[in-house]
Amino acid sequence: MPRSLSDGAVRVTIQKAINDMRMRAYVHTAGQLSQALDNEALEMIYTPVRLADRVPAERAESIILVPPQFLADCEEKTERELFRLREAGFSKALAHTVGHIELLERCGYDIFGGDRLNCTNSETVRILACCGVRDIIISNELTVQRINKLDRVVPIGFNAYGRLPLMLNRRCPINDGVPCGRLGCGKFLTDRKGNRVDILCSENTVELLNSDVMILSDRLGEFRADFAVLRFTAESDISGVVQNYLNGAEPDTPKYTRGLYYRGVM
Repeated sequence: MPRSLSDGAVRVTIQKAINDMRMRAYVHTAGQLSQALDNEALEMIYTPVRLADRVPAERAESIILVPPQFLADCEEKTERELFRLREAGFSKALAHTVGHIELLERCGYDIFGGDRLNCTNSETVRILACCGVRDIIISNELTVQRINKLDRVVPIGFNAYGRLPLMLNRRCPINDGVPCGRLGCGKFLTDRKGNRVDILCSENTVELLNSDVMILSDRLGEFRADFAVLRFTAESDISGVVQNYLNGAEPDTPKYTRGLYYRGVM
């Protein structure tokens, strides 16, 4: 077979895998949420509870509510808010931890598993499914080979884009340990190599983000998964990223990472 035909056949196979994989967005700001709601290519949108009132009632079924990651100082308040939003028509929510599963079940939500559940093998998939989890974002520490071997007793997905968190803190590392209380404050650290490490403020936690954005738009066809999650943090425009993933485009920046999917944690 001529090489051009062979390459073309491979490209068709990769594009089919991309087309079969559902796309989801994980948003952080109101602007990102608005754009995601307007993008028909996105199956679901992971949305912080604090932004839920910006979602039109007729779009509630496309939203997976994201509660605060840390509940020790806000569980009662979060529970009241989740009950209110359940009555308003929202029915899906994300569990960061096993403790979140119990809370969301109590509030009457369909439960979707986040990557902090640290799902790394088929046994964990089965256990979480038995706990009522509808689908799961698997651990960021798995290689693509290990992802492809997972038993899919429920749909599984993976983080396919974004600046993944390096560390989750309860206190701000810049503001003398006192959280500034402002979302997207724009503060950052600089590591020993001179790389900028952005700080992402949430309700009661602070995340240190990878200095390099993870891009897998040209590698989706290598993953055996049901959905890919595009995580947005400081992006003001998300439409270009979504389109690149739909097209299987090559990374359009010289500095990016593939995460741990091709090298693992060792």
